[in-house]
Amino acid sequence: MAKRTRRNHGAGFKAKVALEAVKGEQTLPELAQRFQVHPNQITTWKKQLLDRASEVFDKDKKTQAPDTKELHAKIGELTMRTFFIRRARAYRRVERKKMISREHPLPLTRQCRLLNLSRSGIYYTPMPVSDRDRDLMRLMDEIHLEYPFMGSRGIKNELWNKGYKVGRSHIRTLLRKMGIEAIYKKPRLSEPHPGHTIYPYLLRGLSITEANTVWAVDIT
Repeated sequence: MAKRTRRNHGAGFKAKVALEAVKGEQTLPELAQRFQVHPNQITTWKKQLLDRASEVFDKDKKTQAPDTKELHAKIGELTMRTFFIRRARAYRRVERKKMISREHPLPLTRQCRLLNLSRSGIYYTPMPVSDRDRDLMRLMDEIHLEYPFMGSRGIKNELWNKGYKVGRSHIRTLLRKMGIEAIYKKPRLSEPHPGHTIYPYLLRGLSITEANTVWAVDIT
């Protein structure tokens, strides 16, 4: 009988077999047949892998462990920075815009990002209201007080009757700026109050086939 040649397995092969054993997707006999290795050898390699796995993390911890004081300082800095950013963003847009400083060493782009502002918005200078728009808004206010149900169409017709040729879109813009809105029936006005009693419909399922079977009363 020929003597079997001793096989010398490399570290990569041992690691591969040990990892397959750790996964547990195949039994030891199946792995032994797959890799042509004795099951006891696979068990040994698996044990060596598991025993020495902690050394990898211990070594990584020793070489890369940060300074505790430095870590606490970083955490405190990030916490305070997050706190102040949230507090600053709680202000209105106009107030946040006043916080932008062109003399600050922090770039304007970074300041806008921290304050949740558009960068183009800080370069925009609002135009003053023209005399014609002031005159229009005065007339629109008088029309709204007299006819509060009128919208942009009705106000445009009234202004045209007074000799002011102005478009409806510009009227909507001025109404929005003045905070004026027509009084009209809005949706979802017929919803019952949660505390009101809901009475059952007594005629549900009743077959009405002749006169004087049902009487109704309307008190509106």
